[in-house]
Amino acid sequence: MERLDHLAHRLNDLGLGSADWPLPYGRAKRARLKDVPEGLKGKPLVMFFSFRSPYSYLALARTYAMADHYGLNLKIRPVLPMVMRGLSVPKAKRFYILKDAAREARLHKVPFGKVCDPVGPGVERCMAIWPFAEKEGRLREWLRAAATGIWSQGINAATDNGLKFLVENAGLDWNRARRWLDDDSWRDRAEDNRNVMMEAGSWGVPSFLTENTMVWGQDRFAVIEACLLASQADDKD
Repeated sequence: MERLDHLAHRLNDLGLGSADWPLPYGRAKRARLKDVPEGLKGKPLVMFFSFRSPYSYLALARTYAMADHYGLNLKIRPVLPMVMRGLSVPKAKRFYILKDAAREARLHKVPFGKVCDPVGPGVERCMAIWPFAEKEGRLREWLRAAATGIWSQGINAATDNGLKFLVENAGLDWNRARRWLDDDSWRDRAEDNRNVMMEAGSWGVPSFLTENTMVWGQDRFAVIEACLLASQADDKD
């Protein structure tokens, strides 16, 4: 059902449709800031993210846009990819994911296609930089730079040259950042994030946790928005 927007968008291109498709994340991008409900400001939104997930990358810009628009208290919680958590992904599914992600990227006008799979050392090195970027107040920049490099620029995060490129693109100092590569403290935090995600009812990424609801998928922004607006309405009752 969530892929019907592709058909609707095509019909619009042919002059045969009337709906406003695709909706970036519900109506938020079309609304004016003065229309933002005051009750949503400061509401929590958690995104569970993986550097190896193309869908996490595709959802990242929209997640930040939604949080900025509504003034949400957004927290990104990185987790290790499924295959690094002992879960297997069939080869056919891996190929489908890339094809589907490319289609979604075209729909949302997100650069995609020159991919360097970071599984293993690439993911671990990106995760090791995460606490440093957070400490420097540049986690947003780090996640976007790393994900963009991995999924649209073919940057190999497992190499020093590749990681240096990503780190500097995020506006971080490479000489300081590289010292964090020997610090494994991120592993406990990543495991905590995974446990929270699983306990809230999701097994994969990207997943989004509002005050009351867990939502899975980069194509569920209208659902996330509806949950946020519903919680704001409940507060008024």
